[in-house]
Amino acid sequence: MKLPPPPNDDVDFQSLPWNLNLPDQHHYLHLTMNPLEGWTTQHYDPSNDSGALTAKGDDGKLKSLHHYGSTPLKLNPATTSINYGTTIWEGLACRRSPTTGKALVFRPQKNYARFVNGANAMCLPPPSFEMFMRAVQLVVENNINLLPPAPEVDPDTGIPMGGAKLYVRPMLMGTGQQLGLHVSPEVSLVFYVSPTGSYFKGKTMGGLKLHLERKRSRAARGGTGNVKCCGNYAVTMKPLLDAKKLGFDDNLYLELDTYHNSSLQEAVLQELSAANIFLVLKTGEIVTPSLDRGTILPGVTRDSILELAKAYKDELHPILAKSIGVDESEIKVTISERDVMVKDLSDAVEVFITGTAAEVVPVQSIGTSGNEEESFSAKFPHGETEAGPVTTKLLHMLREVLGEKRACDVTKDWLCDVYETPEAFRKI
Repeated sequence: MKLPPPPNDDVDFQSLPWNLNLPDQHHYLHLTMNPLEGWTTQHYDPSNDSGALTAKGDDGKLKSLHHYGSTPLKLNPATTSINYGTTIWEGLACRRSPTTGKALVFRPQKNYARFVNGANAMCLPPPSFEMFMRAVQLVVENNINLLPPAPEVDPDTGIPMGGAKLYVRPMLMGTGQQLGLHVSPEVSLVFYVSPTGSYFKGKTMGGLKLHLERKRSRAARGGTGNVKCCGNYAVTMKPLLDAKKLGFDDNLYLELDTYHNSSLQEAVLQELSAANIFLVLKTGEIVTPSLDRGTILPGVTRDSILELAKAYKDELHPILAKSIGVDESEIKVTISERDVMVKDLSDAVEVFITGTAAEVVPVQSIGTSGNEEESFSAKFPHGETEAGPVTTKLLHMLREVLGEKRACDVTKDWLCDVYETPEAFRKI
């Protein structure tokens, strides 16, 4: 069993913010293709692990690998992705296991499925599954010096306590030049990394304060709300800055058509700027907004929490009863994906958000500011000073899986060892 080298002693990984850190120490992968020809075995042939992706020069280094600081991407003013926003990306993480010391990437298969959906939406030919997975493997291997140390383990519970990660961002974008609105004549596939801390650093105990955004839309039905494309994030920047000026941590968006056609209480919730939301209700229901409207992103952490909650429903039962403050016999645990309305917030005992960067973070309150026309405020029984029992348990379950301390049939293919063979890494 091959293990990664020890962490770099010159880096204080635990103090790293959620940002692009140490770029002068990074290397990124970059390949281009002509959409008329598509991705071929000349780019990557999984049958013998050959092609432009894995080809090496006389110096023994990958030709597709470039130093982040000294060899930036060359983009011209007429680049399609700059002018027309034809860029999609993914976010996944590699962590050092506190149990075995392995370098483990979490559920990259799910990221690939979302990558393909985004590629099709932006008229960008997606790479093959084998090529995507091999690129993830290679970019981590070639930046392994930036893999943070394994998280500390709580000596009393044996539960990993979180920590820094090596964030991996695959990108697919139109890099050909043209003035008109057309499919790009060239497409670039890029994989880069950054060691990072938590997105909501310091907020895993005291919860978030969310602003209920009533006027501005993140996404609408028939649009690209379920696609991880650049435009979905650009539209949230100004509302996010405005919310922070008012003392909030982020915005919670609505399906605005359901608000304009009815009262605020009947409006349907979407998600945050870059995270999904869950409610724990007094009825025993753990619920998150459905994907059926096509307006929210199918988060990998969202799906993981749903799967863990279903697999360990019996283990959650007494904890949920404690959160609600009732006897176990009085409730039944249900895990749901459905339209969640503003009025559901009044029945919530816990609220939390999920994301690759955030993991699981509690929410203490959701409301409008004092000078808005229609006011709303919900403060939850759990989350102000520390996470509620259910939020804490689900976070611990997730971290136990990430740290190889919990496993079941559902999770058996979730952790991919960077130093396995390409075939084994793909988990097929």
